[in-house]
Amino acid sequence: MIASTDTVREAPHALELPWFGSVPAMMALGPLEYYRRAWKKHGDVFRVTLGPRNGVIAIHPDAIERVLGSNRENYVKGATYDGIRLLTGEGLLTLDGEPWRARRRLENPAFHRDSIRRFVDVMGRISRQAIAAWRWRIPNGGVIDIHHEMMRVTLEVVAATLFGQRLGEDAGEESGGAFAEALELVSARGNAMVQLPLSVPTPSNLRMRRALSTLDRQVFRTIAEARREPPDSDKIPTLLSMLLASRDHNTGQGLSDRDLRNEVITLFLAGHETTALLMTWGFALLAHKPHIIRAMREEVDRVLGGRLPTAEDVPQLVYVRRVIDEILRLRPPAWCTARDAVAADSLQGFAVQPGDIVLPIMYLVHRHPDFWDDPETFDPDRFSPERSKGRHHWAYMPFSLGPRICIGNIFSLTEGAVLFATLLQELDWTMDAPEVAMDASITLRPKGPVPVRVRWRTTS
Repeated sequence: MIASTDTVREAPHALELPWFGSVPAMMALGPLEYYRRAWKKHGDVFRVTLGPRNGVIAIHPDAIERVLGSNRENYVKGATYDGIRLLTGEGLLTLDGEPWRARRRLENPAFHRDSIRRFVDVMGRISRQAIAAWRWRIPNGGVIDIHHEMMRVTLEVVAATLFGQRLGEDAGEESGGAFAEALELVSARGNAMVQLPLSVPTPSNLRMRRALSTLDRQVFRTIAEARREPPDSDKIPTLLSMLLASRDHNTGQGLSDRDLRNEVITLFLAGHETTALLMTWGFALLAHKPHIIRAMREEVDRVLGGRLPTAEDVPQLVYVRRVIDEILRLRPPAWCTARDAVAADSLQGFAVQPGDIVLPIMYLVHRHPDFWDDPETFDPDRFSPERSKGRHHWAYMPFSLGPRICIGNIFSLTEGAVLFATLLQELDWTMDAPEVAMDASITLRPKGPVPVRVRWRTTS
């Protein structure tokens, strides 16, 4: 319910230029720095102008809870998500209202914690295979682009858990490259002042159409193969086979090939890109913190004793999980989200108008000094039960929160724990560079390669 008119006021406006709004300053500074400076100057809720649209930036957890939680029906994934719809179509990520609820009910069983447990062995095996390949290529003290390698590893994990197959090098490079290019082009469209329809044959549109064609060809072929699989097959179920078997509890209908395609592409985004970024930023943030790497390894060695992790081991990796939580606090792959306001509302006493884009900025919420002590310091122990007690529930949301929390959050956290545990058994790493620059596009990516220097713990 909106506050009375005598208490609602206009939110302060961030630095803007006539006709161009906030875009030039944002392009000059980068979104993260632009929003950080505006936050320090204007507070937890402020306005920006994003091309033809008016935006409201939300950084206080109470404001974000209203947008994503208690008044979520007023904040929808409308035109703001048209860009990502070019890639994912109408699926769990982009649907709203009852169509979203029906799709979420249908897919929930595939992403239940018990369903994810069966994939732990696959995650560990692929990680161990990657290490063997690195040992063959990289001498002790050699340098590796960990972002490139983590993208390859998580792509293999997605292929195995989603499709039940190992991608060949050519297929992996083709599909991974097409997906990365499409994601980059979607981000560029979102930042453009004018967005031409995909049917207009501009160079970027032609690249986008080629990337989508590559993805569609591979995904639809895999769906057709999965549909031909006998229903009584004794193969280990995959996420795709579970989605194929899912039925709406009201209509009894399953997902069409187009629906499945959209969900598969969404899972590529959530299960491939997001987890690769978690691992990449983890390597970068920990490279200059050998005491934390040492503490993680002591726990891994104690729990695993040199073997690959099992599903039963993952909950025992308590410190590893705290480190993962801290990586996600400082470098959340989904650094912000967006909603379109349907009707007038207020956030922290500031007016929201129909048609406004409301943007919760997770990257800054995770640094809010009212909820985090010494927020720029990497400190996994801030996630201990003692120090977490009483913290605002909405102050930490790397996978969003509320009913629309990312359905793949358990998958990503499990994969991160398994990959770190397996890698820590085999190697140490450092970085020559003091830090890695950030590129805040659709996801929070590194700018360029992330070179880490690898030292093997044991000889092969």
